[in-house]
Amino acid sequence: MDNTILSLEKGAMERWRNGDPWGWAEISADDISYVDPGLTAPILGLEAYRTYLKPIEGKVHYQGSEFLAPRLVEAGEAAVLSYNYRSTAYPPDGSAAEQTLWNTTEVYFRRSGRWQIVHTHWSFVNQRLPESVDMPLLVRTGPQPYAGVLGELMALEAAAMQRWRRGDPGGFLEICDPEVTYFDTGTPQRLDGLDALKAEYSRREGKFFYEVMDFVDPHVYPYGDLAVLSYRFLSTWLGPDGAVARRIPWNCTEVFLQRGGKWRIVHTHWSYIRGGRQ
Repeated sequence: MDNTILSLEKGAMERWRNGDPWGWAEISADDISYVDPGLTAPILGLEAYRTYLKPIEGKVHYQGSEFLAPRLVEAGEAAVLSYNYRSTAYPPDGSAAEQTLWNTTEVYFRRSGRWQIVHTHWSFVNQRLPESVDMPLLVRTGPQPYAGVLGELMALEAAAMQRWRRGDPGGFLEICDPEVTYFDTGTPQRLDGLDALKAEYSRREGKFFYEVMDFVDPHVYPYGDLAVLSYRFLSTWLGPDGAVARRIPWNCTEVFLQRGGKWRIVHTHWSYIRGGRQ
């Protein structure tokens, strides 16, 4: 593992847990995209990220900070760092410690000799689905074809999702790298490797069916052979009369690596939009 990247991450976290959020801004790129459980839409750009961090200054304090099984995938001047994170707060009254367990995805690009975060995705482990979400949506009329790398990745993603919504997870397995790592709302820790993901998906095969899928405002961040695809997603069930019966809002991060001319997923992170702690 590139110790530089992990050192940057740990340094920013030490400042964060002592009430100083600005370490994260200092190692983030101008074009950062940021997702966490409190947001209904990603934060795009460093200035917007700074605006988000300002009200947090001086308000976060906890004692225990553990990076669990950090793993780095490098591709030239790009890298994806994933880990489970455990924060522990000890109340001053001596009552039981409060622990929070997180799924964490950080994508770094090295620009002008500096590693900088271009995409962050935080979520609680074993998230709770919110009762409702007031979610802003960008509505475009007419067909919206995607071009370039975004078009290539969205074609792969949409084809796999068409199979998934009919109970077949095999479409995603076919475009995953053997060394894929994986987070979602039902995994108690990160899954490592294609065999682990196959075992997890075998338990879900034939159990998920919904009628409508919506990819909301996808973005791609390519750098050499690595590309980060992020989007919001709505899975929708319809009633007998065709009206919406149920809808689940998601955040998704897919990190693709190009091997032998083909894009393969090396890391996945799914979470509920505004998903809470169990």
